[in-house]
Amino acid sequence: MNNTIKKTLTSILTVAMLATGTMLLTSCKGSTAATSADSSVVLTEDAGATDSTAAATATAAATAAMPVVLPAIATGTMTIDGKTVSAAEYDFYYYSNYRTYAQYASYGAVPTLAADGSIDLTAVCALSKDGKQTWGDFIKESAQKQLQDVYILTNYAAAAGVTTTAADQKTIEGFYSSVQTNADSFGQTVDEYLTTLYGASVNKASLDPIIGRYLLASDYMSSLQSAYTFADAEMQTFYTANKDSYKDIDVPTVRHILFLAPVAASGYTDATAEELAAAKALAESTLAKIKSYNDMVSIGDAAYADGSAFESAEYSVTVGSMVASFEDWCYDAARKPGDTGIVQSEYGYHVMYYVKTQKDWVADAVKSLTADKFAAYIAEQEALPQFAVTQN
Repeated sequence: MNNTIKKTLTSILTVAMLATGTMLLTSCKGSTAATSADSSVVLTEDAGATDSTAAATATAAATAAMPVVLPAIATGTMTIDGKTVSAAEYDFYYYSNYRTYAQYASYGAVPTLAADGSIDLTAVCALSKDGKQTWGDFIKESAQKQLQDVYILTNYAAAAGVTTTAADQKTIEGFYSSVQTNADSFGQTVDEYLTTLYGASVNKASLDPIIGRYLLASDYMSSLQSAYTFADAEMQTFYTANKDSYKDIDVPTVRHILFLAPVAASGYTDATAEELAAAKALAESTLAKIKSYNDMVSIGDAAYADGSAFESAEYSVTVGSMVASFEDWCYDAARKPGDTGIVQSEYGYHVMYYVKTQKDWVADAVKSLTADKFAAYIAEQEALPQFAVTQN
């Protein structure tokens, strides 16, 4: 949060959220190197022509006043873990990937064909493993790999009894609310608008289980990662390799629950006096229930899930990373673990819990080591015959 409140991914299920290069499922590292061996997936025989048409149409859909239907990419189905993957599901991932990279192209980070930002799918993709793959094949493989990972993770989620959460349902509702608003603005139905995002074969009926699988996979991935622990030697190895990027100083780690009531916050409409009072009252009643760190987590997450709280999250607070009032509370010289309080910022009322202090590099070390460990795990699973991708 650099002078803003960092929005959680589940505040709205945007195209980009489900199609960051890794989708939070590939490796969690921001690298999108595809590992699938078969790049043909289930595309038409004239894949180059199809990709070029789809690319141009996808870009047009992103920029035209009236969005247009994107052509279907997949012409058949796949099988993963004995389950049939529909053409609609593949197209959903394909176009999500394409749209993300189209955004990068508009910033000059990806080769483009024209001023409209359409990607040159025949250009070499530097993100590919060998640095020689074309952007077209890279996007195809990324979509296929993400699908494979989703089916792997949902398999293990089912075995572990993990199910989608109330927060997941909130995400889905928020997504469809946004879709409905956009569809209405163009005089389209929800199904018509979805075809302008994910292709002609996608409608709400086909998309519902697709989104549910993705969120369940994400939940299970999070449960795996939250259980990871790392030895001191692993942590020190990270620091030694990256010490020039840190000061090796203690920084506070805090948890907060934000009840949104913005005043002069960029991008937000100011809250009314009644809304401010309501947010303050919620913060005060919530604080009264917080007796421990576990309370802070469970009560905060429940408030986020039911929509009363805008965020329930934990941060290592480096100087300059948070809004001033939030940061001032964290850096109070008298602050000690277990301290609680309420802070008002331009975004509303924050219920605060001071967790601990730790070196400024520790949080990044945990993130990096977690990413590496999960990447190794998912690569092992992808190699199992059970999870091989079969094209039908």
